[in-house]
Amino acid sequence: QESPPAMRVVILGAGFAGLSAALELERSCGDTPGVEITLVDQHNYHLFQPLLYQVVTGGIEPGHISFPVRSLIRGKRIDFRESRATGIDLRGKTVATDDGDLPWDRLVIALGSTTNYFGLAGEEGGALPLKTLGDSVAIHNRLVDSYEAALLEGDGRRRRRLLSFVVVGGGATGVELAASIQDFVRKVMPRDYPTIPAGEVRVFLLEARGAIIAGMDPKLQDVALKRLGSMGVEVMLDTPVAGFGPEGVQTAGGLSIPSHTVVWVAGVKPVSLVEGLPLDRAPDGRILVDRNLEVPGQEGVYIAGDCAYLLQEGRGQGRTGPFPPTGQIAVRQGLACAQNIARDLRGEPRQPLRYRYRGELISMGRNAAVAQVGGWAFDGLAAWLLWRIYYLGKLTGFRNKLSVALDWSFAYFYRRNTARLG
Repeated sequence: QESPPAMRVVILGAGFAGLSAALELERSCGDTPGVEITLVDQHNYHLFQPLLYQVVTGGIEPGHISFPVRSLIRGKRIDFRESRATGIDLRGKTVATDDGDLPWDRLVIALGSTTNYFGLAGEEGGALPLKTLGDSVAIHNRLVDSYEAALLEGDGRRRRRLLSFVVVGGGATGVELAASIQDFVRKVMPRDYPTIPAGEVRVFLLEARGAIIAGMDPKLQDVALKRLGSMGVEVMLDTPVAGFGPEGVQTAGGLSIPSHTVVWVAGVKPVSLVEGLPLDRAPDGRILVDRNLEVPGQEGVYIAGDCAYLLQEGRGQGRTGPFPPTGQIAVRQGLACAQNIARDLRGEPRQPLRYRYRGELISMGRNAAVAQVGGWAFDGLAAWLLWRIYYLGKLTGFRNKLSVALDWSFAYFYRRNTARLG
């Protein structure tokens, strides 16, 4: 008769946090008899979300920023299941999936996040999110369709609405997306749509706070703001959105911006499965965890990535508050969860998360970016080259790195894709 496993570890989510946790745990104790590692995700690929906005503007092919999970774990003692988690029984220590229940001794919840509309959920149909490959393709197609429709539109008001593009949210994603769309509509689309004057096309970036890319060096915020302005992006600070729909955006100040394309990147929240757990949470919906990334009062339950709420300590440069939901932090938290589970198995005490802030890199269009690395802050071509080198190095797999490098080269020296994607 087979003895039961010494430890069954279930990891929910194959994003940055979940995949990092699975690979680190397998490295640390994959050869230990009785340890079972199960990785669960509703998709069988790992998505490199930081470059989704480049799919939107035809700079990267969609398939080049996704990588098969099974290829990443080939030869490793990790059982991957392409299943959707539908419920978590904390007391009974099981995870319900659409392919059956999974028992666990240790659980890592790394399910990422979904778009947060901040109470405007009734109007979601009028705004496009940017969280998945499908989202990026949908926005790309909306841009192309708007140009095609504008060619046939004789009414000036409807034509202006078709050619006005609104990005809501002035964080890193919003800034990069707005800059990339502006590059796309000013430098790429006129080649295929020469009868549409560039002056008719408008790109708006709306931010509820008084500054874009909050958390970065104020000097870089100013540089980024000036860069967007020089490109022609119409940045509107201190402009919270009160509503949006198929006709455009309404601000809290009473301004109406007609637009056929509104992209919402103003914030994220945990997925519904995590929101339904009977656990203490922060005002933004994330689950409170201790310094070991374990849920207080729920031994063996770890949370990493966008689902976890943990205050920063000793990050330096005046940064306070919770860790933001970024890819580099998700990776580090996933590693920390795996290392603490391995310590559990060896009977060693757990160790708190140690995170060293490495900086931020934000692309601002062709040959321009802003960068904050350690105590250094700079912009321009040097920051743009560093941005490309860094993100190319972070991509998974040689094939993806080569494919993206070729996409970038083709887009830089020739042109980006303006065809409607299937």
